[in-house]
Parts: sequence; C-alpha cells; structure tokens
Amino acid sequence: MNKMTSKLEEYIKGSLVNLSLQNQHLSGAGATYEFEQKLKKYYSKKFVITFSNCTTALLSLCVSLNLKNKDIITSPLNWGGSISPFLLFDNKIIFSAVENISFNLDPLKLSTSLTPGTRAVLSVDYNGTPADSKSIRDFCHKNDLVYISDSAQSFGAFRDNKPAGFFADFIVLSFGPGKSLFGGEGGAILTDNESTYENIIWLTQHPLRHKKTFGPESFNEYSPINGRLNPLSAIMLNVLFYDYIKKIKTHQINSFEFMYLLNKNELIQLPKQLLKFNNSAYFKQQCSLLKNVKIKDVNNFLNKHSFKYQADRFVPNIIPLDKIFKKQFRNKFFSNNSLFKDIKCTEFVELKKRTMGI
Repeated sequence: MNKMTSKLEEYIKGSLVNLSLQNQHLSGAGATYEFEQKLKKYYSKKFVITFSNCTTALLSLCVSLNLKNKDIITSPLNWGGSISPFLLFDNKIIFSAVENISFNLDPLKLSTSLTPGTRAVLSVDYNGTPADSKSIRDFCHKNDLVYISDSAQSFGAFRDNKPAGFFADFIVLSFGPGKSLFGGEGGAILTDNESTYENIIWLTQHPLRHKKTFGPESFNEYSPINGRLNPLSAIMLNVLFYDYIKKIKTHQINSFEFMYLLNKNELIQLPKQLLKFNNSAYFKQQCSLLKNVKIKDVNNFLNKHSFKYQADRFVPNIIPLDKIFKKQFRNKFFSNNSLFKDIKCTEFVELKKRTMGI
C-alpha cells in the first residue's frame, strides 16, 4: 500500500512540471503498458486493451464488431450495464436458459435461442462462478457467432484449468468497486483476434497510441470513443496486481471452506464445477438451499461452528422481469423459452425462494 501511495505521489508531482509525463498514458505507456502486460501474461492472451470502465469496453466491442440491429443471446440473470451497450445500437436481446444452480448460461440449451439474426453470445460469470466458456465457444464457432465473456466478477477464478472466460473470443473485465482488481474504475478487453484489437485501438484510443501501434504516420483524430484507462487507476492496478491475486486467493479459500462444509452437511447445493477453491471468485457467496432447509437452519449451523458469516435471502436480478427494463425495451428482447414470459412462472418463483447469499 505504501508503495502504491508513493507511486501516485511521484506521478502527480512529476506531472505538474513535466508535460511528457502528463502525456505518457495517452500512448498506452508507463503503468498502463505494465498493467496490460501483466493481464496478458495472466490470461495467456495476445492482446489487451484497458478502458475507463467495463461498460465502455463492451460499448467498444459493439462499435468495433459492428453489432447493430442484430440478435444477441445472453443470460436473464445479470446487471443492466452488461447489456446496455448492445441495446444502444438497437440490438435485440435474446434471454436464454440458465443452469439450475450456477445460474450461468446453459450451453446445452443455447440452440433453442438461436435465430437467423443472431450474431453474438454474451455469457456472464454470475457472482464470480465461471460459465462453461469452452462449450459456449464450441457452440458459437459451430454457428459462426462472436463469443463475448463478461468476466467482470470472476478475476481469479478458473475453469478447465484456464482463467474464467478463457475460451471466449473476447474477455471483458471490470476494475470498479467490489471487484477482485480494484482500481477505482476501469475495464479491459482481452483477445487473440489481431484485426479486431487493432480496430478497437483505432476507434477508442488516443492518436499517440495509434502512432505507437501503427506507425508515426497512422493516427485517427476522430476516434468516437475516448475509452482509455485513467493513469491513476493504471498505477494503482499495476502496483497492487500481485497483492490482489494473494488477497483473492485467501478469500477463495475461506469461502470454499465454509461453503463446502454447508454442502457436506446437506444444507445447500453447489454447482458441480466448484470442486476446488479457485473455481469461483466468490464475488457473492450465493448458493441454493436444499429442499426443506430454511435460512435460519443455515445460520444456526454457522453460529454453532463459530463462523462470522450470516446467511440471508438473495434475490437474483432477473432482467426480463424488471419493470423499468420492460417499459424501456418492450420490443427489444424476447425468448423462445416460456420461462421468461410469465412473472409468476414456477421456475422463477422457486429460484427466488431457494436462493441464498452469505
């Protein structure tokens, strides 16, 4: 922490008297470059671009991939900011079925949501538990679709021995409040797709970064999105990167221990893939109660074993049932599955009844 503070002070003091230091981050140099290199190595991806926030990163993908007036398959259990960039460009959101316990997109049911106008799939690592990006990738490639993984909540989690979202064409991260990597604000896109990477740079970054990437004669003063990461956030994230990894590992171990104990004592259900401590980032420690188990039973158990945690009702955010969403985007979403047509449908009632957060 002291090292980060001194780096911030050094940068601020230096920038007040040194114009070149002020301009450093415009080209993606300095802490921005160093942080992007760390992300690139961690995810084993060829290209990384950092952003002012995760929503801007998603918006940049919409522009760069020309996702306009298309159908986008995604999960109904999500935060509105994840789909808002797609709605801005008149895409239609297709809410597909989710797995019963993880609440992530169910790869086996994606085909029921496929339409002639479908162009992309947006999966979400719900509450830090990775979606099955390998199976979703196979579905997308088979149907010539772009695959974007919203991994904003899952940094530090692994599935199939790879970081969360690894098999997606594009992984999107967030460094905002509550995230494993906290930089005040910030986001990133990771990919192996060179042409789209270059297009994103061209459309979202400063001309100085264009010159650095494409050569001194190639730059775009008319980039429609000023998306670059704040230099203070870059310094914070760069200096604390490995400290954050240690912190998330401790959080994962602690969360895994008591969640595993609750599961072993037949109080809750956990997704089958949560076999190791690092199979989730535990952004929120959410699970499903077993039949006839009440929240008070879980809390009695936690108290008996001297855990400081307390269980409470956790109501998932079901976007297609949100009144504000339905009012604004009445004709901009649908599902081929009757699951999302009736707010009183038994599946959602049961989901709300059985879901618990700790």
